[in-house]
Amino acid sequence: MIFPVPLAVPNASSATITRFSGKWLSVMLLVLLLPFGVEASVAAEGLDPLREPSKPISAPAPLLGMDRAGDVLVGVGLHGMIKRSTDGGTTWQQVQSPVSTDLVQVRFRDPMNGWIVGHDSVLLHTTDGGLTWSVQLDGRTVLARLKAFYGERAERGIEGAADMLQEVEFAMNTSATPDVLASPFLDVMFNEDKVGYVIGAFGMILRSTDDGATWDPWIEQTDNTRRMHLYGLDERDGVFYIAGEQGLLMRLNLQTQQFTTIETPYNGSYFGVRALPDLLLAYGLRGNLYASRDDGGQWQQIDTGLNASLISAVDSGQQLIMVSQSGAMIALDKESLSVTPLQASRVGEVFAASGTGRDGEMVVTFFSGAKLVEIAKAN
Repeated sequence: MIFPVPLAVPNASSATITRFSGKWLSVMLLVLLLPFGVEASVAAEGLDPLREPSKPISAPAPLLGMDRAGDVLVGVGLHGMIKRSTDGGTTWQQVQSPVSTDLVQVRFRDPMNGWIVGHDSVLLHTTDGGLTWSVQLDGRTVLARLKAFYGERAERGIEGAADMLQEVEFAMNTSATPDVLASPFLDVMFNEDKVGYVIGAFGMILRSTDDGATWDPWIEQTDNTRRMHLYGLDERDGVFYIAGEQGLLMRLNLQTQQFTTIETPYNGSYFGVRALPDLLLAYGLRGNLYASRDDGGQWQQIDTGLNASLISAVDSGQQLIMVSQSGAMIALDKESLSVTPLQASRVGEVFAASGTGRDGEMVVTFFSGAKLVEIAKAN
């Protein structure tokens, strides 16, 4: 099934659980701090979070995802919040979002083209560096696309299509809004050839070959029959990689056009994957980090010395800065795979991290927004 009942999100707008894992335990706790039944109050006011633009937010608020677009930083958060910084993260300005549902991740392919994913199967796109955003997908269009895609295939007698339609119908039994697929998207990535994927909870995945103008479901084209949550994407030379829960790591087979399993020594959740030249990294729960020099054939566990979940891998020249949820950081040498402990960010629970384009510093996001931190060796 796409959406097992015990884990289904009954109304995504009121559930700010962005990753369904220990990585985002702090965001789960945030739910308890918000007014109970946010979507109910929104409905009572006659508002639709998929059609209601975001409102100005003056108080400090969490940024759950962040990425760099050239010299600009873009962060996203609750209730459709999108912020930009043009001075390396020192100050931030909110820009309007076309939706007010919760946003959890942002990815830029180049300084102009970027995508945001969030709850209610929302996907936003920008072509001007994050100044303006438009909706490419939401819970209504995704639901319609799933029904049309698998319905047409079922009529042609294609194996498995009827079963996929049943999964979609089952999923809608858990949605508070009859015409909205409430599953959250958790990551998105496009390459220079305009090919991209959007992934999310309960095995959701769709593919586009035209920068997101059109999409095809790819759920059954993955080695994920148990519908594990899909958390992170990366790409190298046209090959995409997906990291997920319970040790799930997959690689796109360009010949078969199927995401196939990469066996790893770890069965805990991977929150991210990095596919660098001659180096494949998978990282996740409790500071676990694994490296492979042969594209997943053999793996080496890296002793990070960290106990908190790893949430970001920030490129810093010869090194990758691995950032944990607790704010602790290490520098991983890409060649030797040696680890250097760094000073902790000391801002509390960290949701995301990004470089600024300047040496010796980075930006981390947390409960009250974002903060510049120094990249320095621990004492």
